[in-house]
Formats: sequence, C-alpha cells, structure tokens
Amino acid sequence: MLPFPYVICLLLAISPLACNSDKSTTPSQETTTDTRKLVRDAYASIDPFTVPYAFNTDKAAILKKRLDAEPDPAKKINLRLEYAIEALRAGNTQESIDQYAEAVNFIIQNGLGIGPKEKRELYSTIAIAYLRHGEIENCVQNHNHQSCFLPIAGAGVHQLPFGSRNAIKYLEVLLTEFPDDLESKYLLNLAYQTLGEYPDKVPAKWRIDPSWYTNKRKIEPFKDIAPALGLNRNSHAGGVVIDDFNNDGWLDIVVTSWHRNTPAIFYHNNGDGTFTDKTKEVGLDGQVGSLNLNQTDFNNDGWLDLYIMRGAWHGPSGDIPNTLMMNTGKGTFVDVTIQAGLTKNAATQTSTWADFNLDGWLDLLVANESVPGYQRGIDLYINQKDGTFSHQSESYGLTQNEFFKGCVATDVNNDKYPDIYLSSLSHSPLLMINQGFKGVAGFIAADGSSNPTGPSQSFPCWSFDYDNDGNEDLFVSAFSNEGSPATMWMKSHGDQFDHTFLPTLNHNKGNGQFEEVGKTMGLNEVCFSMGSNFGDINSDGFLDFYLGTGNPLYQSIVPNKMYINVDGRKFEDVSFSGGVANIQKGHGVSFGDWNHDGDEDIFAVIGGAYDGDAFYNCFFENPNQDNNNWIVLNIEGTTSNKPAIGARVAITVVENGKERLIHRTVSSGASFGANSLALEVGLRKATDIKSVRVQWPCKDCPDSVFGGLEINKSFRLVQGATVAQPQDYRQVGAGGKAGHSTHSH
Repeated sequence: MLPFPYVICLLLAISPLACNSDKSTTPSQETTTDTRKLVRDAYASIDPFTVPYAFNTDKAAILKKRLDAEPDPAKKINLRLEYAIEALRAGNTQESIDQYAEAVNFIIQNGLGIGPKEKRELYSTIAIAYLRHGEIENCVQNHNHQSCFLPIAGAGVHQLPFGSRNAIKYLEVLLTEFPDDLESKYLLNLAYQTLGEYPDKVPAKWRIDPSWYTNKRKIEPFKDIAPALGLNRNSHAGGVVIDDFNNDGWLDIVVTSWHRNTPAIFYHNNGDGTFTDKTKEVGLDGQVGSLNLNQTDFNNDGWLDLYIMRGAWHGPSGDIPNTLMMNTGKGTFVDVTIQAGLTKNAATQTSTWADFNLDGWLDLLVANESVPGYQRGIDLYINQKDGTFSHQSESYGLTQNEFFKGCVATDVNNDKYPDIYLSSLSHSPLLMINQGFKGVAGFIAADGSSNPTGPSQSFPCWSFDYDNDGNEDLFVSAFSNEGSPATMWMKSHGDQFDHTFLPTLNHNKGNGQFEEVGKTMGLNEVCFSMGSNFGDINSDGFLDFYLGTGNPLYQSIVPNKMYINVDGRKFEDVSFSGGVANIQKGHGVSFGDWNHDGDEDIFAVIGGAYDGDAFYNCFFENPNQDNNNWIVLNIEGTTSNKPAIGARVAITVVENGKERLIHRTVSSGASFGANSLALEVGLRKATDIKSVRVQWPCKDCPDSVFGGLEINKSFRLVQGATVAQPQDYRQVGAGGKAGHSTHSH
C-alpha cells in the first residue's frame, strides 16, 4: 500500500495551500517615474508556488513536466493529484477530469486504502471539476442574461449537460455515504437546476425546499445591461469606481482585475446611452494586477484622481507597488506615485482618503496584510499640500499589524475629525478614534462600550447612517478562505449555524456607544462577503446594500445578496426577486446614476481568484418601480477639500404634509468598490425640499444652508455660496447629452 499523507494534502483539492513552496524573491527597486515597470518586475520575480490563489497556469505547467518525468509510481500518483488540482484551477477542466480518472483507476487497480475523509475530498473535487466544466461550456463560452443567476431557469439552463450530469453521479455517491454533507447537498441541487430538473428529479431525501430560492419581499427585477453596453468583460476578481473623471456631467466607469497580466479599463460615458473604452487615450493602459482602486482629488484641482492597489492575497510575495494616477484635467492621467512619496510596497487591497487633520487636503490611509515574517502594518500619508505626502503612521499611533482586509474613514463621534474603522482576517474589527478634537495628531483604539462588536474574521466594511438619525453606523461582514459558504448558506436556513459568521451592524447611539442590531434588523444569513457597497436602491431615502459573495474555492458559488432598508427598521433580502443572485464570485461593487434617470444602478465585478475562475461583470439597471422622487447634489469645498469628502449633509423634505430628515455623507462608500462622490438621494414621495444643510470637513468653518432646491433636479453646492446652482441633468434619450456642469475649477 502506498502512503497517503501527501495525497491528503493534495486532496484538499480547492484549498488555498500549495504543498510545495519556496520563499519569494524581492521585486526590482529600479527607480523610475512610472510604476508600470516596477509592477511588471515585481510580478515577474514571484515564485508561483508562494502564491496560493494565482499563477495556476504556471504551476500546472511545472507540475506536468514533473509528472511526465517521474518514474516512481508512488511519487507519480501524488504528482498526478497535485497536477489535477492546478489544471482545474488553471481552467483546463477536461485535463483535470482526465487526470483524476487516471488517479482513481490507479487507486482501484492497486487496491490502495483510502480513508473516509480522503475519499470525500477526492470525490467532491471530481464533482467540482465536472461542475466547473459545465459552467465554462455553458455560462462562460455560451453566456446569456440568465447564466448563473439563482434560481437557474430559462436560458440559464445548460444546453451542454455533460458537466452537471457527471457531477450529479459523484455527488449522489457522496451523499449516499455522507448524508450530512451540506456542501454536496447544495451542489447537487444546483446541478439539477442547471439541467432544468429541479426540484422534481432531485431525490426527495436531498432536495432543497424551493422556498429557499425565493424572497418574501417582491420587487421588480433588475436587468443586467452590461452586455448591451459592452461592459461585460470576462475577467477575474477586481475593483470598480463609478464617477465623473472628465467633468462632463456623466459618470464614467473604471474596472480593474487582480490577474497580473490583465489591465484596468476606462469606460467613458458618452452621455447618449453608450460607453467607449478609452483606456489608452487616458493613459491607463498597462496598469495591471489590481484587486481594488478608489478615487480622490489629492491636489484640490477639481479633477478626480485614481489610487490603484496591489499585492493582496499574495502572502510573502505581495509587496507590489501601488499607483497614484493624477488627473491632468486634459483628458489623461499621469503616474505621480514616486514623486508623491508613496513608495512603500506592501500587500493591500484597501485604502481610504480623508482629511484626518482637517487642513483642507485629503490624506491617505492604507491598511496592509501582515503575515508571519511580514509585519506590514498601516500606512498613514499626510498630505503636504505640494503634491507630496509624509508617512506618519507611527506618530499617529497606527502601529497595528493585522491581516487587514477593509478600512473606511468615518466620523463616529460627530467631532468632524475622521476616525478609522478596519476589518481583519486575524483580529476583530478595530475602531480608531481621531484625537484631533483634543488638539492631538493621533488615534487611540476605542474601548469599552464605545468599541463596536464584530466577527473575529471579517472582510468588507463601511459606515453609513441607515436610520437617518444623524449618526454614522458601522457594518462589517464575516469571511473565511477555508470555510464553505455553501455549507453556511445551508445552515443559515436552520438554527445550527455559527452565529459568529453573521454580518454585524453596529447602531451608533450618538453618545459614544454602539449596539449590535444585525440579527434584529433581519441580517440572519451568513454571507461570506468580498466586494460590497451601499446606495438607495428604491429611492426612498433609506440606504440599502449589495454584497458580492464567495471565496477563492470553486465550490463557493453562493448567491450575491441585495438588501432593502425598510424605513430604518429592518433589512429585507431581495436578491432572488430582484434578479441579482449571481452565484459567481462577487468583488468590487459601485452605485451610480449613469443615465440620469434619478435612480442608482449597480456595477458588480464578477470573477474569482484562480486563473480559470473568470466570469462576466454585471451592470444592473434599476427599474425604479416605485417611481420615487430624487435629488442629485454635487458638493464642492473651498476651504475644505475640493470634493468635500467627509461632508455631512442633512436634507429636510416635506412628505405627506410632514417634515422628514435624510442624512448623507460624501464618500465613495464601502471598502471594496467605489461609489460616485455625488449624492444621489431618493426622496420617496416628498414634494418639497425645505433646506439642505452641509457640515464641511474643515476646522472652524460654518455650516452652509441652501434653500430653493427642487425635486428631481441636480444642484451644485459650493462652500461659501448662499445659493444652490442648478445643473443640467437631462436623461439619456430625453434631450441629448448634458452640459459640462458637474464641477467647476
């Protein structure tokens, strides 16, 4: 009998751990004014076996050579299993299936012993290989508007049944032997759905109740318009920003991919219902390998810049340069990273821009991934007002080392000074309180009742005022790379799951204290969230949210989630009825009114980490079924930072004869994906706007109060002005393109 300890490692077939690795090499430190070469050099220097979630094609090629050259049968079976895993991750599913078949035949023919756990892992991996094969043949190569949306029906049913049919065979064998295997049960029902045979042909003992794929709250479904607009790039995990980068009044879209060879794309909004890829023209060509990005105006010139982040999930090899692209105002971006002093390379995918010292200039905070031997910490860069930044993490007390995955700047205690909320995979979330109100340049950790609760492993986070009480509340979602979202999804419909993996919503009570209200607010389903953001989906004045779900594992194909905020009293799941329950991996999410119809649409980056786990991005058009009223506010600072990031806005409206307050904060939203900085505010059935009050993010500057604003219009509110400036906001198809009126310079 051949030994199986190495096989056991390999049989954790979609686990993130490679069984063979070497230390990474140091990226090139060649001095240049353009980081693109430094980025390419950094990626080229990486030993593929040090990065668990990428370089799968490279690893598969190396393992294939080793397999072909290995004469020892005992070593060959281990290499075959290892190669089969990487072939699957690389997207060569048929090769993976063939290699697993040979391995199984070898095990049977040689009478090799294999334990129950190893058998379960082996058969499960083979089933997953068949499922992914079916997804590639049907949902990727023959993609349509219903591909991979739960419940799968209509055009989403696979026309090529080979993959799902064979997956069912293995899954039913598994469930016969392991009837409590919830992940296999979930995947079995999914496979039957892809064949159009759910629920009738699913064996009753393994059938999922069809009601689990429905929502109590019914809304008109959103439509994915990405294919029609040419925005459905087939790619991997990445970030997205929706905003107006050329100041023509229309929201453009910038999308990245974490794959080391895949560049960012700049989609210019033409204002006529179409977009044009202008990546090369604007100077973003060659900006590869970014998992996230956000927008800023670091030099207060009125033109939005871009900050591009890299290195996340690359472990010891993740010290890849980030890039600051300055908007020239002439239709192009230029790389100013090195001259700005942003030269520390540390693995990250999360950052936030805020005026931490309230001097009128935006500072940058980057939270990095610390792993054993690589204590990367937090980087705080204070804006020097001359195009450069000073690194001041230590002097500000930001010396924590965690595997940070999210960060947002937020003023939780209403003192104007932005605090910092951070999520981590190695520690509970951290809330760091800005001591600027005491005249101290620093942060201290919140403690006692002022310290919000959160899961021990978390990923996306954000700050918003979900109940319009004027206080910023905190949301964070749990995450794990090792756990099974499918198992958690199954358990969420019972009472046996681990509640520590539920999303956490901390209500800010306005007295320096927080109260966790997630479960009482209806957030009762475990969501392994990655990308996410919030916006007003139904234009009622209460902020809703969208979660991109999954993790790198192929079997983590659970529905992305959308929640409607019901008057600040509860959240209701509308993922299925809203038509957004895509089961492929969800990453960067952005809200924005791209076509000027007054409601917010949602761009979702869809695609996984492995080389073979690419999928199509979605752009969900909001049906605005309630035909609610709205207003768009473009806030502009003078003594505060120009884009007024951090400004607090209170809108007093009259609805049904009663006054009502709606609160908003100018920000790009959550930690993974960036909303437009314009405030696109739903007013429900309000017929009158009494006033708009703006609290500016700067020291000793008075609030501004604007009157005379009309519903269903767009206005520009400038610090120091007394009158709101109307803007041209013609809808696509209703009078042509808008004028150049969103910002002034």
